[in-house]
Amino acid sequence: MNAHAKETAETIRSAVLEAGYDACGIATADAFPEFERILRERMDRFPETRALYEPMLKRGAPQAAAPWAHSLIVAVRRYGKYRLPPGLAGHIGRAYLFDRRTAACPDHAMAGEVVRRLKALGLRVRKGGVPDRWAAARAGIARFGRNGFVYAEKGGSWINVETWLTDARLPADAPALDVPCPPDCRACAEACPTGALDGPFSMRMDRCVAYLTFAAPEPIAEELQKQMGGWMYGCDRCQEVCPRNRGQWKERDRADWLEAVATLLTPAALAEMDDETYRNAVHPLFWYIPADRADRWRANARRARRNRRSAPCESTGSGGETCYFDAAMRE
Repeated sequence: MNAHAKETAETIRSAVLEAGYDACGIATADAFPEFERILRERMDRFPETRALYEPMLKRGAPQAAAPWAHSLIVAVRRYGKYRLPPGLAGHIGRAYLFDRRTAACPDHAMAGEVVRRLKALGLRVRKGGVPDRWAAARAGIARFGRNGFVYAEKGGSWINVETWLTDARLPADAPALDVPCPPDCRACAEACPTGALDGPFSMRMDRCVAYLTFAAPEPIAEELQKQMGGWMYGCDRCQEVCPRNRGQWKERDRADWLEAVATLLTPAALAEMDDETYRNAVHPLFWYIPADRADRWRANARRARRNRRSAPCESTGSGGETCYFDAAMRE
């Protein structure tokens, strides 16, 4: 790789970090055959999940959709820097609470800024379209855990991975393909409420609580509803109990855009929320449930309140002790 390519790579890395990301790596845009193999194994093992996994297969061949792409720029954004508003732990997944794509989030413009800077360098760019977690491991900026998430050195799994394909031929960073989970640790699989994680690296999406809360066809089987606990949108259990996440959540920044509506996001409030309040205050933050489906939120919240009567208080496992069902539910 010539000196110009190395210089371009360093310029890109600096641009990504200056845009606000916490880490940046570079990988080839080659296919991800292992990603495809694992998806096919899951579909063979759980045929009922084929419709969920099959559309993902195309992500494993980036150059099929972008034949001009030679390199992959990969960035990590750490969202475990925000203060969690009271009353939301155990009910809404943190990745959704602190989603950068929300217009009110201070990190909202980061990805657009990266694209602007890359194009200013004369590069052709396409955002996404690859298996992001696999890209992070290939680029050496995150390592897989047995729960299927990837972990950064700073931030644990409380991160987002974002990717950009480019036509530049850039020197690739060393991959991080090892899995430094504690030997024989099964904390994530044992904590999974519905058994969606049925073993190391083995996930069936149709039982994942996150999928069940906002995307699964209704009605949800009564057995699964009882196992979903207090989660109304998303789930963090396999990350909360993970020893690799201990001490990784650093509450240094206020989430003012959430603080302003936090009282509307509790199970008690959502269980009785009217359609207009949902459309105006909740849907702009959590859009996987459509704007005309406030009834799904109400059903999720009422199920969460029913379940809390038989659920124990558990540690988040992420550095502090937080009740699995927060105190506001125990009126």
